[in-house]
Amino acid sequence: MRHLAAVIRELNDGNGRHLRRAAVLAAMVPLAGAALLGLSGWFITASAMAGAAGLGLVFDFLRPSGGIRTLTLIRAFSRYGERLLGHDATLRALERLRLRLFRDLSAVPLHTLARRHSAQMLNRLTADVEALEGLLIRLVFPTFAAALSLLIGLGVIWIIGGGALAGALAAIWAMGVLCLARLAGGGQRADARREEAALQAIRSRAAGLLALRGDLLMQGLLAQGLDQAKAAIARATVARSGQNLMGRLAGVVIHLVPGMAIAATLVLGGSLSPALLLTVILINLALTECLRLLWRGWSERGRIELAARNLARRRADTRPAPDPMSAPAPLRSGASLLAVRQLVVHAHGSGRVLSAPVDFTLDPGETLAIHAPSGAGKSTLLAMLARAAASKPGEITLLGRDLCQWPEADLRAGVTLVPQRPALIAGSLADNLRIADPQAGDAALAAVMQAVALSHFLTTPEGLGRQLGERGAGLSGGETRRLALARALLRQPDLLLVDEPTEGLDPANAAAVLQGLRAYLPRSGIILVSHRESDLAGADRRLQLPPADRDSRMPPAAPPLHHITRRGAAPLKKEATDGH
Repeated sequence: MRHLAAVIRELNDGNGRHLRRAAVLAAMVPLAGAALLGLSGWFITASAMAGAAGLGLVFDFLRPSGGIRTLTLIRAFSRYGERLLGHDATLRALERLRLRLFRDLSAVPLHTLARRHSAQMLNRLTADVEALEGLLIRLVFPTFAAALSLLIGLGVIWIIGGGALAGALAAIWAMGVLCLARLAGGGQRADARREEAALQAIRSRAAGLLALRGDLLMQGLLAQGLDQAKAAIARATVARSGQNLMGRLAGVVIHLVPGMAIAATLVLGGSLSPALLLTVILINLALTECLRLLWRGWSERGRIELAARNLARRRADTRPAPDPMSAPAPLRSGASLLAVRQLVVHAHGSGRVLSAPVDFTLDPGETLAIHAPSGAGKSTLLAMLARAAASKPGEITLLGRDLCQWPEADLRAGVTLVPQRPALIAGSLADNLRIADPQAGDAALAAVMQAVALSHFLTTPEGLGRQLGERGAGLSGGETRRLALARALLRQPDLLLVDEPTEGLDPANAAAVLQGLRAYLPRSGIILVSHRESDLAGADRRLQLPPADRDSRMPPAAPPLHHITRRGAAPLKKEATDGH
């Protein structure tokens, strides 16, 4: 319950006036309905009795009929306004909630997100936020409206029929509310939570099967993935069956309580005139809508509670600890940009050693090329240098400061990693570039496009407005990689890390791209991973990573030397590793 209260407070933050208006309009819908039905019953009965008594000429038809028309309009406009304001306020509140959540996530170190399986977490986070859309519209507003309508309706009955009749009816309606609360209790909430968990599992399994169906088929795991998806569907079906049973029992209560209230009215309301008696009966019938409103919200409470609890737990898990250290000093003349000491490269998620300990330094304006056989840990090394994979304190130093101690925002401002398979979005070329710098002008975008040999796009009629499909569809593999490099250049990082930047390019374009990177970032350090000899020849130094023992889970006692070779010179063992 405290998680629901916390989410309600957060949704109400900065949006309270709109939410209060929506709640009032939501309450006016059942109130206007009950008043309309009661007034209509009284008007029909009273006018019939006046006609039978010969008093039709003096009976006031105008004011009751005017009241009926007014209540009809109030009910219609209240329902429209509640839908309009309620959904608008809820969507605005959820928009702010999403922004806060993703702002928190953006401050979490990348290696932390990777350990927590960020893809699955993002899927569940999205589902939880969508579930919270019903918190106000289906739970809070209907509960408030139903409670207020019951109180006012019973108050009107007390005025018409006296305290005894109102007390008896209040007991009957309270019994109905308690029965619904009991049906919507632990069992119903547990079924709703199980169904929501199963639905999230179905989404995750289905997305994985669609994205990896080819690989799963080749590995013979497709049938296992389908069985897991079917098991999640079966769990959702069982949970839905339990909720359907509770729903049928709730339907019995919703139909039985008004009947009991009408029977009590007939027994205790004998002293009332026929018109007033019918008014009380019709008010009881109209209050049936209150029970429906309560059940509709309470039946989804388990799903909403699960989403609120998951959201609170994930926000606590992903909230970065405050960094007490101040921002690092600016780059000093003659200072090493990057220093790596005895860095052991491990496979992600396991203790298997990919490479023997690595030692090197990188100065501003230098280019270091890393090459090694496949599986030797080149991409993992880049990820560790960008703190997208974890390293131990003291292994990596950036600008004289341990990489583990850098605040995330400052680190991302100074270090940029372009992976081997970069991500693009559906949108224009300019949209993809401005992810790195939303304020960049067209001149800056054109400059980085020219730097990576993509200037041919600038001469087309569409130019930077050329539209790409989902995940950048519409570009070749080499163009995709170069567009990601152009986006990285917009950040103008102190350290640029690129994985296979010229893969899929002809020699002329490959040379132009590497020259463009260095020309655009003359004072930045660049570390690139490549298998192409032309890329390696253009670097200031080379770093060769010989693969470690495949069965090793600890660094070997006597690791082989990692040769760092300067362009045009023999291997310099003194530069290769400290202590050699």
